[in-house]
Amino acid sequence: MSSSILTLPKLVLVGVALAAAGSAVWHTAQAPLLVKLAEADRDRTRQLLRASEDTITRLQIANARGDELTQTLLKREDQIKKLSREKHDAIAQATTGRLCLDGPALRLLNSAAGLRVAGMPSAPSGPVATGAAAATHPDDQGLIATDADITGWSIDAGAQYEVCRGRLDALIDWHPNPPAPTSPAIGDRTP
Repeated sequence: MSSSILTLPKLVLVGVALAAAGSAVWHTAQAPLLVKLAEADRDRTRQLLRASEDTITRLQIANARGDELTQTLLKREDQIKKLSREKHDAIAQATTGRLCLDGPALRLLNSAAGLRVAGMPSAPSGPVATGAAAATHPDDQGLIATDADITGWSIDAGAQYEVCRGRLDALIDWHPNPPAPTSPAIGDRTP
């Protein structure tokens, strides 16, 4: 019986040694996989960092371009305002104040899309705005437009057009590559 008592600790010792060896082999076998996983995580993180840096750079370039276009646009609008003021000042010397349009004509002009005559009440809609009714409208009394008024409106309309055109041009310039229109290839049929 004494030999079986000695055998049991040997068996326990052998079992512990085998468990330790198995654990060491397991961890050693996993180490290359863990290293590869860590390297893949590192590479993915580097890739994301590069993509973020590229996005930041593109955003900074777009902001700088937007700021440059805004400054150019503001300078252009200032030039348009200055030229418009100069033309308005010159009109005072070049016009005589001669009557060009009276109340009925101004009412018709006021009812045109996108136009608003200063001092003119809102135009009625429908057939009342034209013909004999327009000629006898009570709000038309005393409303006239002189040659100076007409040329001033023309200058203002031209200035507004140029400002709008400049803004649209700046917006178009800010978008360097507009998306190409998509159309199906020849022979493709959509259901």
